[in-house]
Amino acid sequence: MAYWPDPGHSAPFHAARCGGAGWVRAGRVVVVRPGLFAVVADGIDPARFQPMPDLVSTKMTPDAVVSHHSALDFWGISYSLWFDAVYSATEPAPPFAFRAMCYRGVRFPQRLIDSGSQHFGVVTRTYADGVVRVTGMERTLVDVLADPDYGGSWDEIYQSVTRADQIDVETVAEYCQLRDGGPALRAKVGFFLDQHRELWGISASDLDQFRPLDQFRPPRAQIFVFDTFDRKRTHYVEDWNLVVPVEVVERQWELVF
Repeated sequence: MAYWPDPGHSAPFHAARCGGAGWVRAGRVVVVRPGLFAVVADGIDPARFQPMPDLVSTKMTPDAVVSHHSALDFWGISYSLWFDAVYSATEPAPPFAFRAMCYRGVRFPQRLIDSGSQHFGVVTRTYADGVVRVTGMERTLVDVLADPDYGGSWDEIYQSVTRADQIDVETVAEYCQLRDGGPALRAKVGFFLDQHRELWGISASDLDQFRPLDQFRPPRAQIFVFDTFDRKRTHYVEDWNLVVPVEVVERQWELVF
């Protein structure tokens, strides 16, 4: 299988000039979306062909990377199966569906674009018959906490991320600063890491990277919100100056047998 991102052409014939017109004559070229084509291997029915979503996502734009829940899935730790392929890019394409998958693009945070850091914490891996760009675990952790709509429910996010064998806290802190720079995201991430200190061997000094300096600590009137939710079922976590859903504080999904 091969992919040709070719925004200037709308027909697979033009793209096939690079890969051999014989593929077109054999009916082995499938249009995934305008400008993106796949070559189907021998013995596979083109009408039933489902390309690898991570390969498609990586080719959606020149700087696209597999991210959020799709990154969790790529690393083999997603708690449940999704039929949404999520990627991040400077200029993501409009959402579209191809066969069983829906592709959703997330724009890189403006701070990353402005600093040229769109690919901080991104790794490249050979995958199937192509190459995938995907966010590493540290960046993925921050991304799903910052954009939970692209990570699933809090149950899904927690039960996926906590399957990671290890987390480099220094990288998490650096990416938080690059991505956002504000105290709200650091508080969310710090709270999450605080909940899993034993799991990843996180020390108190590690967590200090996510706290504001005492002299700049915001008053309770300027508390941060973990998520937009029904505030009748929340708990104020004083240590992080954070309002958090009760289900997250108690990790209620762990109580289900």
